[in-house]
Amino acid sequence: MVQPAMPPLPDSGAWSDRLARLLVRHHLLALLLGGLLVLVSVLGVLRVGYTADNRVYFGERNADYQAFERLGDIYALSETVLFAFVGDTDLCTPPVLEGLRDFTAEAWLLPDALRVDSIANFQHSESRGDEIIVESLIPEDGALSAAQAQRIKRIAETSDELLNRLISPGCRALGVSVNLVPEGNATVSRTEVARIARSLQAEWQDRLPGLRIHVSGTVIGDAAISAAAERDTRLLVPAGFACVSVLMALGLGTFSGWLGTTLVTLGGALATLGFAGWLGIALIPATAVSPLAVMVLVSASCVHVVLGWTRRIAEGQDRTAATVAAVEENLSAITVTNLTTAIGFLCLNFSESPPLAQMGTIVSLGIVVGWLLTVLALPAMLLRLPDLRFRPLRLSPAALERLAGFALNQRGILTVFALLFLVSLAGLAQIRFNDSPLKYFDESFAFRTDSDAIEAALTGIESVQFSLDSGAEGSVFAPAFLNRVDRFATWMRQQDDVVFVGSLSDIVKRLNHTLGDGGPGGHDIAPTQAANAQAMMLYELSLPAGLDMNQMLNIDRTQTRVVVLLRDVDGQAIVDFADTAEAWLRANEPAIATQAVGFGVAFSKLTQRNNRAMVYGMLTVLVLVSGLMILTLRDLRLGLVSLVPNVLPAIFGFGLWGWFVGEVNLGSTVVTTMTFGIVVDDTVHILTHYRRRRRHGLEREEALRQTFRTVGAAVMVSSVAIFSGFAVMTQSGFALNQHMGGLTALVIVLALLTDLLLLPAVLRRTNQ
Repeated sequence: MVQPAMPPLPDSGAWSDRLARLLVRHHLLALLLGGLLVLVSVLGVLRVGYTADNRVYFGERNADYQAFERLGDIYALSETVLFAFVGDTDLCTPPVLEGLRDFTAEAWLLPDALRVDSIANFQHSESRGDEIIVESLIPEDGALSAAQAQRIKRIAETSDELLNRLISPGCRALGVSVNLVPEGNATVSRTEVARIARSLQAEWQDRLPGLRIHVSGTVIGDAAISAAAERDTRLLVPAGFACVSVLMALGLGTFSGWLGTTLVTLGGALATLGFAGWLGIALIPATAVSPLAVMVLVSASCVHVVLGWTRRIAEGQDRTAATVAAVEENLSAITVTNLTTAIGFLCLNFSESPPLAQMGTIVSLGIVVGWLLTVLALPAMLLRLPDLRFRPLRLSPAALERLAGFALNQRGILTVFALLFLVSLAGLAQIRFNDSPLKYFDESFAFRTDSDAIEAALTGIESVQFSLDSGAEGSVFAPAFLNRVDRFATWMRQQDDVVFVGSLSDIVKRLNHTLGDGGPGGHDIAPTQAANAQAMMLYELSLPAGLDMNQMLNIDRTQTRVVVLLRDVDGQAIVDFADTAEAWLRANEPAIATQAVGFGVAFSKLTQRNNRAMVYGMLTVLVLVSGLMILTLRDLRLGLVSLVPNVLPAIFGFGLWGWFVGEVNLGSTVVTTMTFGIVVDDTVHILTHYRRRRRHGLEREEALRQTFRTVGAAVMVSSVAIFSGFAVMTQSGFALNQHMGGLTALVIVLALLTDLLLLPAVLRRTNQ
């Protein structure tokens, strides 16, 4: 049935009419140009790879990470693999301890292994006459007796160097820690090391079926980063594509429009991956979902063109005239909306985290390609593909007109949104920053479940470290310095969440106890530097290869490293502990006051730094997009009015997130900047059509009714598609993508409600 045509409107501009006619007249050439554009972009896909290095999250100027790297240089630190034997009963039995000894020996066979530590090769010291004997706690060969097993358990459980690190209270868990050479000197990839470690875990799980063997560490975590990126690329991007494709089919009601939209969005998504390859960007979870973002955003422009085309067809125009009209009618608006969306993503380059900046760059490039394909290729497909139409699932034009009348005349809408604004402001105060690389993974990753099991049974995964300088003492063996270190270690052991503290003072006290050179009872720091140094020298001379003290002492023995392991902490707790420890040192031991460093510390502070950086990104987007809106609408007051439905959705979204979720991470911090350019899309289409009708002499209500009738369906279909695409991201096993997708989807829904309900009320209130 042919629908009655609306009153004709003047052209939005001679340039758009001429360009629309040119594109339709030479549609095959335009289609060819679009295809070549995609081909050149997509060739970069051949260069796309994944990275297993989570250090990419830090920029070169990140001071916290630089401090962590300097610590690694001083103490020859490296990546780690941590195995844990966990049981339900006492594991300090001869069979298990003999197995631990054999496992420790096999762990040395891991590629690039630099050091292996367990209670099996722990260098226990004792005196025999005038000699100090240093030997492995578990004899290197031979069967163990029950008495030997109990002796080993007693020594290990009473050692500050082992308890809650390599043995749990009650000996229900035992650990094996492997350090590897730095990645720059590695002979195999860390992903391959992780694979071999998993194979070792599986092999020994079969050999010791009564135990549960878990594996974690930085190498396993890095491999999980790569696996998460590959999984999201392999599963979420196709799932998002399928979801958007189905929604397009249901909402558009035309085969040619659906297929054209599908091909355009697919071209934009592939181009995004191609740009990642051309720019040499290795994919991690944050960048792996970039094609999905482009896919759903490009579909929005296609929806407006296709629905404009179907409306003209329904009014009785032929395909050529309908195509020209649809392109001309929407060309200006989709150009502005794609530009504002690209600007929003480009401003992610303000981010302190390179992957988020890279995501912003490749998504913005993908959006530009998608816009070009919408202009070049989509009209040709509307003209050439079979014109098969079916009944779409969307609101009828009459229902959209009634919605416009309701929004314009319902005076309580402003009150409702004002209350929502106040509730959202209160919700913002509930937000807590929480960034922990471990907590980024959900339970579908073995790295997460293994790490949780190790934390529950054996030790903490997150570490905070301090490099203490002997300063005026001139040596780490000076009694005054060692006593300061010991007081600091004692204080830290009393803090919540601290499960282990490793310090030089513990070793010196043990050696002095062995030699009888300490204070009363022979279990203290010796009163002279020479005595402490002598004890350490005797100890180091007895250490086997690979178990030296370089991870605790610098080369000239003027600095020492104190390691603190925290159990079951989030990012904010890590930062709070680091700040508290630094404050305690300044107040109580200013001579050795220093900075708390660690990967977890750097990562947790990165979110806070990134949040501050994105304020500048948000201000930049606000200025640029607002200026574009004013220029596009050619009306200062209307341009300022447009800020209301563009700024409020992010406030509403974060406020509600604060009430119902409470935690934000690195992915959350970019949502405001990212979504500002997205939510502008609907506002641009509504106000562009509204302004044209007002300039044509229509009254406010009639102009708004016709606007909703013209673009209301496209606004709703495109918003649902964008919402669905980002909602798919919440199914990622990686928290950064979950938060980014969830928050963006929430903001898109709120933006739709704001555009359809609040914007008309504001237009009435401001007499526009």
